[in-house]
Amino acid sequence: MKELAKALLAARKEMGKLVNNAKNPHYRSNYATLDEVIRVAQEPLANAGICVLESTAVISESNTTVQKLVLQEVESGDSHQSTLPLICKDPSNPQQLKSAQTYARRMLWTAAAGLAPEDDDGNAASQGTSKAQPDQDPLALLKPHEAAIIVFAASLGTIIEGVHELPTSWLKDPHKLIEKANDYAAKNTVTKEVAK
Repeated sequence: MKELAKALLAARKEMGKLVNNAKNPHYRSNYATLDEVIRVAQEPLANAGICVLESTAVISESNTTVQKLVLQEVESGDSHQSTLPLICKDPSNPQQLKSAQTYARRMLWTAAAGLAPEDDDGNAASQGTSKAQPDQDPLALLKPHEAAIIVFAASLGTIIEGVHELPTSWLKDPHKLIEKANDYAAKNTVTKEVAK
């Protein structure tokens, strides 16, 4: 684990800024595509001696399809595995399943590489306050942290595709939700050491 951690730190120093390079007109938001995330992360990881392995699997006990990402430090064999369930309304629909897979891959790569996309509305960073202002839209505050919030919500049994689907009660204190979601993501995204 020590060698993987050192290599990951070296790779993160080389990584450029992750840019929200696509627009979702349905939700009026911007996001970084999977291609953009891989573009920013892959070469620095490889230069640091980290191999990225991806796979999709079905967990037979729960009949759940999951996406896996393994970071392996080549010299030492140290590795960590991250896993996310593929969540879609109709798992028998190949287009929905592929969309869920792409989304999970993007979240796994972003978390494993320690990347954070730029703030897509600019307001959250410019407020300089820890409490929501009365005129601030909670969804606008939550949007830059959407990937972590989706994973956190799933851990509590609430399956959502975006922050716009959060229960109203969750929107009362967006800063607390952001803190809890980011803490959960930091502690649980890369959690399993893979046997050498």
